[in-house]
Amino acid sequence: MKGFRGKLHLPIIMVCSIALISLLFTERISIILSSNPFFKHKSCSRRAASVTRKNDRNATEGKIDDSIVDDRFVFDPEECNVENGKWVFNRSIKPFYSDRSCPYLDRQVSCVKNGRPDSDYRHWEWQPEDCTLPRFNPELMLQKLRNKRLMFVGDSLQRGQWQSLVCMVESIIPQDKQSMRRGRALSVFRAKEYNATIEFYWDPFLVESNSDLHIVGNPKERILKVDSVAKHAEHWTGVDILVFNSFVWWMSGYTIKSYWGSFPNGEEGYEELEAVVAYRIALKTWANWVDTNVNPNKTRVFFTTMSPTHMRLEQSRRDEMLQ
Repeated sequence: MKGFRGKLHLPIIMVCSIALISLLFTERISIILSSNPFFKHKSCSRRAASVTRKNDRNATEGKIDDSIVDDRFVFDPEECNVENGKWVFNRSIKPFYSDRSCPYLDRQVSCVKNGRPDSDYRHWEWQPEDCTLPRFNPELMLQKLRNKRLMFVGDSLQRGQWQSLVCMVESIIPQDKQSMRRGRALSVFRAKEYNATIEFYWDPFLVESNSDLHIVGNPKERILKVDSVAKHAEHWTGVDILVFNSFVWWMSGYTIKSYWGSFPNGEEGYEELEAVVAYRIALKTWANWVDTNVNPNKTRVFFTTMSPTHMRLEQSRRDEMLQ
């Protein structure tokens, strides 16, 4: 069996997060989050606009300045696929927060506080091929989340996504109108005026494991109960938007100690399963819970499969040289 290490060409977790935020702006998801659609105009695709611009240039023998022609259009989920695109550098964009302005970032993800001297990394934005994403609007986001619960479920990368979204909205909320409750498993940010919460639930493998509360750093010592999510799922019930991820599965080696059913000697009854086999069983367990307990008319579910690692830069460069 080949290892799971490899170069990922697209930061999938960021794309999925962008897809989540983008969908919050669409008329389709407004059925769930709001009774009033935000966008009312149907628009043509960037590809069609590009053809028109080319024909116009031919008709005027190249006399039209490209800067005059604007082929951007309002984001439309029927015309634009946010998964296809590229990262572009845009120094003109103003970041919504920094690790000095947001009080909710953990030290481990606070680049400036940890000594990073540059700030260019804050000016990259995702540009889909066929449209231009609308600029994130924290006020609109909170309006869409009014009387709703949004929960991120997963590991440390998912916790980073949660903290980032909280930081993007908290700056427009008066201090006495917001609160944060941090717990070992469940953490909740509350926007009081909106009766909205943005939550994070620590559940690195989605199914139950011995690394749920007391983190087991050595992958060889982790033991998973691949047929059970009951202990975790009681926290997911009643949530309006659930966002799951599974990054840590791809950092667990070639095999994973797994058990299921009832073993008389408890965790000692585990078997060593290939990681992909254990992953398949665990995902079926999770998916069965979703199918059985989630009403798609009331709850929206997002799932992220893989993402780039968040290892140290030196280790990343060593891995690249070895490939």
